[in-house]
Amino acid sequence: MKTVVSGILNQERQQILIEDGIITATGQLSKTDLEGATLIETNGELYPGFIDIHVHGGGGADTMDASPEAFQTIAKTHAAHGTTGLYLTTMTESPEHIQRVMETLEPTFQSEGAQVLGFHLEGPFINPDYPGAHAQQHIIEPNIELLAEWIERSRHQVKIITVAPELPGAEALIRFATEQGIVVSMGHSAADLSDAQQGKAWGAQSVTHLFNAMSRFHHREPGLAGFGLSDEEIYVELIVDYRHVHPFVVKAMMRAMGEERLLLITDAMRAACMKDGIYELGGQMVFVRQGVATLSNGTIAGSTLTMDQAVRNLLDAGTLGKQEISRVTSQNQSRLLKLRKGVIAPSFDGDIIAFDERLQVTHTIVRGNLVFRK
Repeated sequence: MKTVVSGILNQERQQILIEDGIITATGQLSKTDLEGATLIETNGELYPGFIDIHVHGGGGADTMDASPEAFQTIAKTHAAHGTTGLYLTTMTESPEHIQRVMETLEPTFQSEGAQVLGFHLEGPFINPDYPGAHAQQHIIEPNIELLAEWIERSRHQVKIITVAPELPGAEALIRFATEQGIVVSMGHSAADLSDAQQGKAWGAQSVTHLFNAMSRFHHREPGLAGFGLSDEEIYVELIVDYRHVHPFVVKAMMRAMGEERLLLITDAMRAACMKDGIYELGGQMVFVRQGVATLSNGTIAGSTLTMDQAVRNLLDAGTLGKQEISRVTSQNQSRLLKLRKGVIAPSFDGDIIAFDERLQVTHTIVRGNLVFRK
């Protein structure tokens, strides 16, 4: 299949040739390049598509629904907001429920929206003192046998796992997951600085939703948050809805660490792109009011954020420039997960989005396929 996408790239109008899902040329293409190609003409600025490594749901569907239809809804919902690749993120549920989810993603699954790149297991190997919106009754200590079973049931589609490094058995599980090529992220954790440093030594590479569901940052005990801010090899997820993290804290964090290790995520649940109301997340009731999702006790329960809104939030606050958008939305994610994405250049996947002058997504193209047009 041959596709040509036109739009503004590097401040000039260019064409991008995509063949069999891969970019093969950019610039002013020849007549030969254009022959037989599907033309997608945009008037917007072109960027690499967003990669959301932590997303539970959207459009009324959730990963834990364990159905191809739910996965399809999530992929299509977030594609309309510039996401071209995502990792379906689980909640802490019974081992049997998690196993059903793992078995649902067939190798033959064809997304009509964002490409499903695998699973992010958020729990159940987390600290019960920092559950966030996860059901405490299903939280368990790290268990290699269970993880190995889920890896097999998913046909090796588990790509990321969140673990609390201070738990008994964490070392063996982190080392095992790393050997399997799985990215280990530390989160939902009471870890102090030494615990976090140890987790990194065992193979952990990132921190799950920085500042949320973890020991507090203190000037005499920086904890997991301080470690994530300061260690130059650790990536950090951040939810920029300005509900999870105060705008001033986001600004201070960006000044402290820059954008080199920042991973914008949504942590979106099924209410994303839906009306306010009562929803379900991980077996618990979630109340969504003015777009803010909470449990009955007031605990924040995921978000209704989309990646394009997270980008607009950072730009509006002056903490990010347009030239850094792709770094925090796709390049860092690609480097961490070893993906051939995040750059509009030959040999990279043809995942492209177009923004209008108001930074609204007008086109979403996944490996050369137009999956959304405004």
